[in-house]
Amino acid sequence: MKLNPTPLNPTPLSEFFARHGADFIDIYGVQIPRHGGGVVTLEYQKAREGTLICDGGHRAWIDVHGADVCDFFQRTLASDLSNLNVGEHQLSAMLDGKGRWIAELVLYRFADRDNSWHIGVDIPVACCDEFLQKLDMMHFGEDISFVKSDAARIKILGKLPTINHDGVLISRPDAGVECHEIIIASDLATDVMQQLVDNGHQLGGWLVQNTLRVEGGFPLWGSDFDGNHTLPSCNEWRRASITKGCYAGQEVVARINTYGEAPRQLCQLHFMGEPQLMQGATLFDAEDKKVGNVCSCIFSPQFDKTIAFAFIKRTAAQTGTPLKATLQQATANCEVVMPEKVFG
Repeated sequence: MKLNPTPLNPTPLSEFFARHGADFIDIYGVQIPRHGGGVVTLEYQKAREGTLICDGGHRAWIDVHGADVCDFFQRTLASDLSNLNVGEHQLSAMLDGKGRWIAELVLYRFADRDNSWHIGVDIPVACCDEFLQKLDMMHFGEDISFVKSDAARIKILGKLPTINHDGVLISRPDAGVECHEIIIASDLATDVMQQLVDNGHQLGGWLVQNTLRVEGGFPLWGSDFDGNHTLPSCNEWRRASITKGCYAGQEVVARINTYGEAPRQLCQLHFMGEPQLMQGATLFDAEDKKVGNVCSCIFSPQFDKTIAFAFIKRTAAQTGTPLKATLQQATANCEVVMPEKVFG
């Protein structure tokens, strides 16, 4: 994933944010507001204590319909769709036969019609095309259809305001705070955004979204992990079932769960001392042996310290392990915080 100040593909909300003073950052080749035109610390406070309106256009939306949707996804995705009820969401993943990521997903089940399932698939823009190609390759005459949407994504962090709209309202489990999105036709999005601004709600940007998701323990595709990693190495067990039938990558997930741990694992780090951003830093253990590298790194107002994601060797992947991060001439002490192992 590229993070640079040069905007590329605009979203349906880009023009609205630009008129309100936002500047932009490139996320997955998509133009996303860096901030909402105001003070980032105020945006963070609004997300935690009030309402913050952001652009969720760095993620794509796919509508999937058909009588065979459940059976099809049961054999192609890591999560157990038999546990996904109407009106609910589910973290999921598509893996290859070696347990490596093809896509991270959030699934939404909508009301069925005539025994035909309707699933909304929320996915990073960066892995959407490959996901659709895999669906097409695995599709052998089942009653299933999938269409990528060009709708706008109005992301609402914090309290959900009362708002009139003709879109689809979903809740998000991966933002670090209470979060909803209105998925709405592009030509209707500006009117909804104007209603929200007229009602006094703050516009926000990527800097706050990024801080909140790291605080909440949600790694980011392309920044913290990608198709070179396995699901077990990312400790994203919440996206997988070990009790349902076979799916691509299931043997790897089950074997590592039963017999050991991945050689390198994604964990969180909590830093000591004065705040300094150490993204890309090399990590060393107490014997000065290299054990990993820092991925996403932010200053957390919630914890009042710098925190980060990092891939580290199995020998250091235990909560409380002290490490030293080195980046150019800067050094900082930190300790490992391992995520709880909870299955989806």
